[in-house]
Amino acid sequence: MALSTATLRASLPFLPAAAGLFCIQLDFFSLGLALPTMAVELGTTVTNLQWLLSGYMIALGALLIPSGRLGDMLGRREVMLAGIALFGLSSLVCGLASAVPVLIAARVAQGVGAAMIMPSSFALVTNATSEEERPKVTGVLLGVSGVGTALGPVVGGVLSSTVGWRWVFLVNVPVALLALWGGRRMRTSRDEEAGRDLRTLDWWGVVTVVGGLVAISVAIDDVGVQGWTTPATWGPLLGGLALLVAFAVRERHAPAPLVRPSLVRNRLFVLLCVAGTLANIGTVTYIVAATIDLQTLRGLPAAAAGLAFAVSSVGLAACGPLSGWVTTKVPAGLVMAVSVLACAPALVLLAAAGPLPLYVVALGLCGLTTGMGYGLGPLAAQNVLPARRSAEGTSVMLTSLICVGGIGVVAATAVIEAVGPRPPTEAGLALTLVAIAALLLVAGVATLVSQWPRRRTAETTDPVPA
Repeated sequence: MALSTATLRASLPFLPAAAGLFCIQLDFFSLGLALPTMAVELGTTVTNLQWLLSGYMIALGALLIPSGRLGDMLGRREVMLAGIALFGLSSLVCGLASAVPVLIAARVAQGVGAAMIMPSSFALVTNATSEEERPKVTGVLLGVSGVGTALGPVVGGVLSSTVGWRWVFLVNVPVALLALWGGRRMRTSRDEEAGRDLRTLDWWGVVTVVGGLVAISVAIDDVGVQGWTTPATWGPLLGGLALLVAFAVRERHAPAPLVRPSLVRNRLFVLLCVAGTLANIGTVTYIVAATIDLQTLRGLPAAAAGLAFAVSSVGLAACGPLSGWVTTKVPAGLVMAVSVLACAPALVLLAAAGPLPLYVVALGLCGLTTGMGYGLGPLAAQNVLPARRSAEGTSVMLTSLICVGGIGVVAATAVIEAVGPRPPTEAGLALTLVAIAALLLVAGVATLVSQWPRRRTAETTDPVPA
């Protein structure tokens, strides 16, 4: 598959949005390999620095839905550019920070900026392209962000072992500045029915959904320290679930809901959301497992581990354009089903791979298959929802992918540590990967069965009212 000249030309106006997505992926996937070096220089432990990852993911996942609604109201370009500015500024603070609390606070700010960038970026494409070119242009955006995913482990390993970990953050600053400069020329869009008065925003909905997601994320993140049976875990977990129930009730009666109830009645959208989320759990699980395998069990230095990830990262990067192209030929539901099914044998191969060359090949297959599932998420929101609802649908889709993916990281780590002695063993890694593979196999079969008998009509059933 080669990108046509027409697709590349249609994608050029959206390069600032792609640059913002690139920064998000590069930053997240480069930090993991830099944590040991950071811990030594800052005089702390890697465990104490886990909030650099957790705080970022919690802020990002919890604020996607409100950020998508703000884009509908105030303009998607304006919200996206504000997010890029915040992300770039907080990256600068991270690179200059000398105290762990300042570093964590700046990482949370990065998560807020990322939440403002993601839904509005995809919604800008949806509202400015034709139905024919839309999936291809979105695929290009996903491909550029996938390059950030591809370079992340390599950049993190090389920079932290050469010029220093601070450049893992500082490298974002010039990219953000270029995105801000180019983004001023992008054509904005908004939902005319959403209004511009922030007083009409469903603030109770914002409080309940953000509070619920934050509480659940904090509870799950602390499981490794507190355990599953302590009040410190169950208190926030039950409180978060109660807030999400309150959010669902609120959205049924709010005059201007953050998430319209009709969205969750779209069976195809919900199905693709669940399948994409499971594929993303596969992605984060194999990345965690491979990081432990390469650095802890095989003893590779950070730079070498980053290079070993390169093949996997190329697969992740290729999934954006590939998913955009495939969905112009085949229904999105069927593509998602096949992608999720393909994840299972790839993860099993990774669990069984012994010699490093075979392990690297298995990593490449994992990147390609799980990356397709993630890449199809935003495309699904575009394919099954009206254009003006794209920011709302994309934000809901990404919230599921990111929040549940974060919970998957914690669950996978817990299983890895529970099997065998510490540090983690090959048995713990293999069991975790096989368990996720079995889950993906069931999900893939269910998705395929639900799509196959009526795949010609699935794209038009249960529409969301315009």
